[in-house]
Amino acid sequence: MSGATILVVEDDATIARFVELELVHAGYDVLRADDGPAALDMVEQAPPDLMVLDLMLPNLDGLEVSRQIRESGYRFPILMLTARSQTGDVVSGFDAGADDYLRKPFEMPELVSRIRVLLKRAEAEVPSLQYRASGIEVDPSSRRVTVDGEPVELTAKEYELLAFLVTNAGRVIPREEILEAVWGGQHGADSNVIEVFVHHVRSKIGDRDNRIIQTVRGVGYFFARG
Repeated sequence: MSGATILVVEDDATIARFVELELVHAGYDVLRADDGPAALDMVEQAPPDLMVLDLMLPNLDGLEVSRQIRESGYRFPILMLTARSQTGDVVSGFDAGADDYLRKPFEMPELVSRIRVLLKRAEAEVPSLQYRASGIEVDPSSRRVTVDGEPVELTAKEYELLAFLVTNAGRVIPREEILEAVWGGQHGADSNVIEVFVHHVRSKIGDRDNRIIQTVRGVGYFFARG
């Protein structure tokens, strides 16, 4: 998706300028904001195709910026930059609505690669089919999920994980396949990210005895057809 508009939200002027120049060189139109409130104002004026968002920002941090963007109904991809390395920090970013994250310091080729993957995924995400399994219905066009007819609120990453499991119900899905489909295969080092999100999803869909999302030890997960 060359020519896409990317909003870079970074308070370090040196990093922001470097990222801007590299993304322009890669064929993107780039806008910049140096704090959270400025970023939200720019989104309201003209939503970008993708946002590169630093976690540690003055006035309003990246988590709150992402959260407010999602609460306002915007669905463009958010790639979060973070100097933190704990899985809990990464999960917090996804819970706030981020689609991917990249740890600082990072290499520009990896940043550009992540951006391309997210833009392609966003471009392809418009199927009109609905998927059902074990009383759970997923509507990709509206990203709406219901359990036995009752709507369930999920974060962006929880939705992507559940949608992938539901559309692959009835077969054992290897961890590597889930990482590739939901996280772009980028987070193999974060060994328990999948487990954390499976736990969240189980809780929200009422799968208290792990009957719907079954763990296949040493392999991956099995989503029951019901």
